[in-house]
Amino acid sequence: MAQFNQTLWKENQTLREENQTLQQENRAFHLENKVCYQQNQIIQRQNKALWEQNKILQKKHVDSSEETKHLEKQQKALLQQNTALREEIKALKGQEIAFAMQEKALQKEILALWEENKAFNKHIKALQKDNKAIQEEEKALCEEKNALSDQKFALQEENRALQDEMKALQSQRKALKEEYYVLVSIIEHQQQLMDKNRHEIVC
Repeated sequence: MAQFNQTLWKENQTLREENQTLQQENRAFHLENKVCYQQNQIIQRQNKALWEQNKILQKKHVDSSEETKHLEKQQKALLQQNTALREEIKALKGQEIAFAMQEKALQKEILALWEENKAFNKHIKALQKDNKAIQEEEKALCEEKNALSDQKFALQEENRALQDEMKALQSQRKALKEEYYVLVSIIEHQQQLMDKNRHEIVC
């Protein structure tokens, strides 16, 4: 009976150690869950900053488009002015050389405007490319955020399972403790009976 009692005590000690291990693991999962939450907050702030940056780039794109339209109108006006100058040159043959020089200057200005317009178009394409890259990066961040959310949910589920298991172990420990006290009571009662029998035999 003493050996059985010692076995029960060892099992109870083992359950205590397992319960302590579960509590340590539970604390570790809690810390890991907290880290995931902090990482999620950082990603949300980065995502917001990217959204603001994208908004600024879109505004620049609109401004560049308006400036391009203005240059096109200006170019059209210059072309019309050039046509008028050609007609005036035909009418004023005596001033043909002067008007020819003025026409050459206007053509040079038109070419400069065309080059400037070409540069603006190139800049707009670069902005569109940057905007697309930002959108792809934002999409990747959203996917990473979703993955972290899934991981967080899995950790919470595992944490709940560990808590349930710990409660079950605590209930089992309580039952074993009650059984242990019952066995001790029985053993004490049997010991009293044996002492009583010895006393009667001696007498």
